[in-house]
Amino acid sequence: MRKQVSLDMFSPRGDDTFFTIQENANETSENIGHTDDNDFSKKLFRPLVFAPPMIPKSDKKDHKDSDIDKESLDEWKSDGGIEYKVPPDDYVVKATRNDKIKAFILFCIMTAFLGVCVGWETHQNESHMLFGTVGIACETPCYGDVEYRNFFVGNEDHFHDGNVISMVVHIDPKPEEYESTTAIANIVRLDKDENGQTQYTVVHSETFGPPDAHHRETYTSKLTVDWEHPENHHVINVSSSTGLPLSFTLAAMKQTPITQYSVLIAALIMVFVYAFILLELIHRTLVAIFGSMVALFFFFLMHGGETESIKTIMLHQEWSTLGLLFGMMLIVGELSHTGIFEWIAVRLLVSSKGSFKRLLVLLCLLTAVASAFLDNVTTMLLLAPVTIDMCNILDVDPRPYLISEVILSNVGGTATLIGDPPNIIIGSSFDEVGFVDFIVNIMPYIMLVAVPLSLVLMLWVYKPYMTMKKMAGLDADKLKAAYPVYDEPRLYIAGTTTFFVILLFFLHPVHHKDTAWIALIGAFLTIAFTNPHDVQDALRNHVEWDTLLFFAGLFVLVEVCAAMGLLEAIGGVLALVISSQDESQQLTVAITLIIWVSSITSAFLDNIPYTATMIPVIRILHDELPETLPLKTLVWALSLGACLGGNGTLLGASANIVTAGISSNKGYSISFLNFFYPGILALILTTAFANLYMLIVYVWV
Repeated sequence: MRKQVSLDMFSPRGDDTFFTIQENANETSENIGHTDDNDFSKKLFRPLVFAPPMIPKSDKKDHKDSDIDKESLDEWKSDGGIEYKVPPDDYVVKATRNDKIKAFILFCIMTAFLGVCVGWETHQNESHMLFGTVGIACETPCYGDVEYRNFFVGNEDHFHDGNVISMVVHIDPKPEEYESTTAIANIVRLDKDENGQTQYTVVHSETFGPPDAHHRETYTSKLTVDWEHPENHHVINVSSSTGLPLSFTLAAMKQTPITQYSVLIAALIMVFVYAFILLELIHRTLVAIFGSMVALFFFFLMHGGETESIKTIMLHQEWSTLGLLFGMMLIVGELSHTGIFEWIAVRLLVSSKGSFKRLLVLLCLLTAVASAFLDNVTTMLLLAPVTIDMCNILDVDPRPYLISEVILSNVGGTATLIGDPPNIIIGSSFDEVGFVDFIVNIMPYIMLVAVPLSLVLMLWVYKPYMTMKKMAGLDADKLKAAYPVYDEPRLYIAGTTTFFVILLFFLHPVHHKDTAWIALIGAFLTIAFTNPHDVQDALRNHVEWDTLLFFAGLFVLVEVCAAMGLLEAIGGVLALVISSQDESQQLTVAITLIIWVSSITSAFLDNIPYTATMIPVIRILHDELPETLPLKTLVWALSLGACLGGNGTLLGASANIVTAGISSNKGYSISFLNFFYPGILALILTTAFANLYMLIVYVWV
């Protein structure tokens, strides 16, 4: 008898034990190689043992209908000519003590929320945004004033002891003769003497620069107010250290003392979010949403109660990712109603020739190659349904195959400019890097080293599942006859759309159109031709709303943590360590640090904002040490680290979350630990060999 150990805190069957046993009377001990329970527990590392499959949503019955004795509903009682149904005793669900405790806890939370809303004096300034404040443009020498050129955002130019002033300066590019020129920003306090005349006193000075010859540079600084009479008005005067004019944009923002610990607060919030996702006390979608709300609360607290509108918060969503997911979910949903996925699954089964290992190899290789030329999210949206249908035919658990596929999709997507979002960001940020450069420098390692290594690792990790049972003998002709394409008209419509959408994805380097537009247009055209009068059905059955909401919460969470300075702090420490090394060792240290820091950070944070944060760090390192730190070499290290790091955890890459959502909705829950064990091994193995590859090619040879 097969026993599955659940790592869910609350198992899908409703059991309340941390480790639950799900018995299947239809399978005998032969399926696990004649091993007893103790041997089986030793054989499999616990994260490899999946939770029991959940009851599909379509098979669940309404609570009242399932609990009521149908015969009791036939009992009638007459009273004054009016007939009443007599419900059974268990028709009414009574509140238990635990239910009352939950209600009391909720009451306390809502009471605290009421107190915060009423007692916390917040405000919203429509004249500026807390995220990405632009500031005022000027040219040195530039003298600020209280009314017309107030560099303090919101005219908040009077302070209290302990307040923090955050300054952001964007300096426009200048020729090479400006390389020793810096911008000096003086904070000047305005005092009134006995005669009412204004006296100017410089209370603090900051230096920013020098400017870059080709790109606009951004400099930030935070200082604590510790001078006398901070309650007076202040202005900022900016001058050039050499007298040569500098054009710039400056914004200074008053913040509360808690801002000094913003990086620590952001890091703790991320730790708690991952802890709750790991424990699976509540659904990860709720964890991401509540985590983003907590991060926003502290962010607003740092700005003295100044808040942002929902409209502004929504601007910081990765709408391209959400649009791509939404569109492809609709297209794949329509395809799933044609029988094409079962049709493909049958042919893959026949090609496997009765071997689970050969089947895993075929699926992983197909995923890796497809992800190199499509983005890995689209690849998994297309292949995950095929895998689940195929495993249902074989009556085996699809999760080992799904996890293996998504790990190979992240590895394969690293090979090209369009395979993974970090590569797209890198390609659009560096003119020196193009599509062919990725194929020449990255693809050889990915296809010749990383993909085979990852494939061998997956075969080793899931060897117990590959050898649990033998694949039943398959009659190819009968199998093909049993799973035909059963809706050809829908297949012609959805298939045509899918073909052209994928073709446009392939041609992205030519037309440069956002893939979200392509997916959305293709999706709505498909619905218009296949289901024009019942859009609600398509939106309800095809779209994984919990996955989209999880992404939305995660994007806001990471964006707020980035605004608190978490990612900038990581990049700053990285640049400091590399610059401090001996010149002969700088390139070796730079490659190693960038790959590993990027890989580990991307495993726990979204690699999209991390990559965007690291791009200026890469450019600064190259500009400071152009002879020892070639730009392209640093770019390849960033690409390999950020993309391969997505395998580290379930939240490391968008494809991971999408695959987990599809699997969960089919009744197979993939927990954080289920993914973490094979994922972290893949991260360590592929990143280590990527580090060795880069040192051999770019340093030692």
